[in-house]
Amino acid sequence: MVRRATVQKEICMTRLLALVSAAALVMAIGVGVSAQAPKTMTAQGLVSAVTTTSLTVKGSSESWTFTIDKDTEVTAKGATTKSLALKADGKSSVLTNFVKVGDRVNVSYHDMGTMKHASSINVTAQAPK
Repeated sequence: MVRRATVQKEICMTRLLALVSAAALVMAIGVGVSAQAPKTMTAQGLVSAVTTTSLTVKGSSESWTFTIDKDTEVTAKGATTKSLALKADGKSSVLTNFVKVGDRVNVSYHDMGTMKHASSINVTAQAPK
């Protein structure tokens, strides 16, 4: 009789351990799914407006406005030299130093709620002067 009670306790504990393990696995999968990086998308076209905090690009069929911040990377012809010169003068670099209306750009971005955040901007052709 004592042996039978011990076996039943072992079975109960095994089931409890399996249930707790399954619950932990489900929670870990849920955390992994929600912690994924936002999907990166791209847009290309001509710059129709630019400020220190935003960039508007007109594509062939639509227009996008992107939020710009300190994490946005900008690649443009002469940008490194200009950035170093600004730094030497004690000035900070801003988007309008490197991107102008009429420039052709490729923008990598992701959605941040209702805004589109530009993670990188590549000036592929400068506006004619």
